[in-house]
Amino acid sequence: MAREEQRGSTPKGVAKRAEILRAALRLYGEADQQQAPSLKQIADAVGLTEAGVLHYFDSKDDMLLSVLAMRDEVARELFDMDTWEGSYRALKQTYETPGEVKLYVDMLVASANTGHPAHAFMNARNDRLQARLRSLLGEAGADGWLPRTLVATLEGLQLQWLRDPSLDVVEDMRRLHEVLVLPALQQQHSTGRPADQDAE
Repeated sequence: MAREEQRGSTPKGVAKRAEILRAALRLYGEADQQQAPSLKQIADAVGLTEAGVLHYFDSKDDMLLSVLAMRDEVARELFDMDTWEGSYRALKQTYETPGEVKLYVDMLVASANTGHPAHAFMNARNDRLQARLRSLLGEAGADGWLPRTLVATLEGLQLQWLRDPSLDVVEDMRRLHEVLVLPALQQQHSTGRPADQDAE
């Protein structure tokens, strides 16, 4: 991610960087999965040249990852991500912005390259997501298998959705929830172990 102490560290610079990210997020939100907004479109939206935009970031990839980070921040502001239902509502909104989904999947694929900036970003994001799932699952998620399986399934479904937008990813994840998560929570409850069970 960009280091603010090196790029755009003044109050004006920090504000301009945030303006760029908001504009880029809006443009990705308006795009479809076939045509991402160009750097020129983002630059035009904030009254800068393309070089002027990249001045505030380490690279174009760094800017795109920062857009994804802002998307996650917005989701946390809008939804209670510490509950199952809040997480599903956030997921539902995700598929109203296919351009953002395409950006996420592109960066997810890029993260397989250990030298790409997406590698560290996606690893850290994955760690946070699995930690949240372990908290929701309680003892049922303690060994890491169920959180890991849920994340892997969601990532695969997102790729399939880009090929076939008629797929209902949220419904598929809810069905998986019924098959895997609810039985684990019910078994946990029957043994007297605490867990967050506000799934539906």
